[in-house]
Amino acid sequence: MKAQRVIIRVAGVAAALCAIGCSGRGSAPSTFDPDTIPDAYAKASGALMWPGATRAFRVNPAGDLENGAWTVRILPIAGTDTAGPPPVIASEDRWRPVLRWTRHGGGVTWRFEAVALPQPAPADSGLLVSLDVTATADRDGAAPARLELLLAPQSETAGFVAFDAKPISELHWGTIGARGVVEGWGPGDVEGSRLSFDFDLAAGETPRARAILSGYPVESKILADWSRPPHEERVTQVRRHWDRTLAQGTEFHLGDPEVENAMRAATVVLLSLRERRGPLWVPIGGPFHYRDVWLRDGARAVYALSIAGHTAVARELARGLAEYQWPNGAFLSQRGQLDGTGQALWAFEQAMLRPAPDDSVARYAEAAVKAWRWIEWMRGLGRETGWPYGAMMPFGDPRDAELLRAQLVGNDAWSIAGYRSAARLLAAAGRGADAEVVERTRARYLEDFEQALERRAAPDVPPAWQPGGRDWGNLSVAWPCGALAANDPRVGRMARRVWNEAGGAGLVSYGPADSAHYYLGVDLGMWALLAGRAASADSVLEAMLHWRSASGTAGEIFSRSSHDYGLNLTPHPTSAAALLTLVRNALIQDDGDTLRLTLGARPRWWKDAAIEKAPTRWGTIDLKFHSDGAKAQWQWTAVPVWTALTLPPGFVGLAPLPEGFREGSRPEVVLAPPGTRSAEVALRPVGTVP
Repeated sequence: MKAQRVIIRVAGVAAALCAIGCSGRGSAPSTFDPDTIPDAYAKASGALMWPGATRAFRVNPAGDLENGAWTVRILPIAGTDTAGPPPVIASEDRWRPVLRWTRHGGGVTWRFEAVALPQPAPADSGLLVSLDVTATADRDGAAPARLELLLAPQSETAGFVAFDAKPISELHWGTIGARGVVEGWGPGDVEGSRLSFDFDLAAGETPRARAILSGYPVESKILADWSRPPHEERVTQVRRHWDRTLAQGTEFHLGDPEVENAMRAATVVLLSLRERRGPLWVPIGGPFHYRDVWLRDGARAVYALSIAGHTAVARELARGLAEYQWPNGAFLSQRGQLDGTGQALWAFEQAMLRPAPDDSVARYAEAAVKAWRWIEWMRGLGRETGWPYGAMMPFGDPRDAELLRAQLVGNDAWSIAGYRSAARLLAAAGRGADAEVVERTRARYLEDFEQALERRAAPDVPPAWQPGGRDWGNLSVAWPCGALAANDPRVGRMARRVWNEAGGAGLVSYGPADSAHYYLGVDLGMWALLAGRAASADSVLEAMLHWRSASGTAGEIFSRSSHDYGLNLTPHPTSAAALLTLVRNALIQDDGDTLRLTLGARPRWWKDAAIEKAPTRWGTIDLKFHSDGAKAQWQWTAVPVWTALTLPPGFVGLAPLPEGFREGSRPEVVLAPPGTRSAEVALRPVGTVP
């Protein structure tokens, strides 16, 4: 269908603007400049996604949009020049999913803004995108401009294909008065798969155009109706949704906008990357090429959402992971990944016991018993063989991570973590006797693990009980698995080795030294916090903050030298979980029998920080802390256990301590008795005479 040819102006033609579906009331778009936002990666990109949507749109480095089934190629033309690719694709405040990018060519600056919302029910697993475009002449007398949007099958070089994509013979735009099934809608000139607008760049005018994109083929009328609210209204809907959603979780007021916004961006990723499986919700591995479920990634997402105060979502996702239990008791989502059983139990514990046991905890305790029995069965069969490592988990080929068919150390470390979680779930379900039985078998497992390390005679903690393999699950032995203590020298040697291979503390390498892995080293960062090596932990956080895109999200693996992530597309949910995990635990850490506060708080945060609605294993707490260099002060919600207070970096406490307080295991730690609500400790710089 050919629509009436439209010349788009702004001044003096407000009625025409509304008629063609441009942003209503003639209001100008935000002046936010995406090109001012830093991006660590060589390729600009952005993601438009939504919780429950089964497809997402990627704004690719060319400035086009693709959803795994088709691509919307955008050609901004001025005279004979087509605008070049955008240097940056940024989110508002580097976290809120209002994407903006700019393209230049032929003396014209083209500004793009896009937001995504779910298609109205009952098809709310589909995604709709409102795309707003403006053109501004960089000089007087600019050539006539034209905007073309071309629908084309997904390119073979895109790097991902939608799991439900079908062969496509024709793609169509809808427009005013059009009927039939289409993939997009706009009020310009339409010829099949091409939508175009002609722009009059008269002096002082900023023409605008708008298009609606759909994640699935849909009736043209549905998109036309959805376009009636102006673009600004759709942007407002997105802002309100995410502002309100994030306000439901823990709020971090650190006086550090970069960290606060990085945490918001990470939370948006985790909340977006989930899908329905019938009545259940499951966490998925990514919006594009990883749209599947991995227990090893899903467990991390559940944990991060739990400690970030999004308890209801964390529990929903844990219920989804429960469906991956096999009849024999094992949890398996991907072939050969035997660490999934311990990871699932850990996720259940984190979600169902924080800030208080969920009503359904008995169900997860029973699932944990079945899983524990399966691991004990595996260990029993192996022990009967008389193999040197028979008491460890059997051979597995994860086709990932360690890249080795062997008995993997991480499988045992995670199984040990699963035993601990099973005991906690059983205790919460009122099955104390069963919890004690599991704890006794865990103690024996820890002995077997220690003996296996001695037999292996490696200088630190190796990836596998047999030679070879890449570091992966072994990096988790101290935290979160608790298979070795934080002060075990083998963990320290392992950390030094992997950080040295990467050129220093921070992100670790995966394979070649040039290949940086964003989230793999977060467990070492957590170990460093627990071991009193806050500077090493902070180097991990600093690297995480640096290696983010202009939308505030992070990839998984990329080149340190070229900054290229190849086809391993951003964002990755486990990278988001890693950043949330490290920041929250640097402030509030509740894994053991002691509440730890300000374990790795940065100097800037000590000016005046407040954390509100933080769930812990002893309930939801608030925390405030402050230091002027002469003293450190804390206020927090009382808990029924001892609280370890870590002093500001570079300081130790001056005697005497407040009544009832004790010195900690290190000079920079002070212990407050159960029920304490506030503390004040006099300080002196490290190395000075008291």
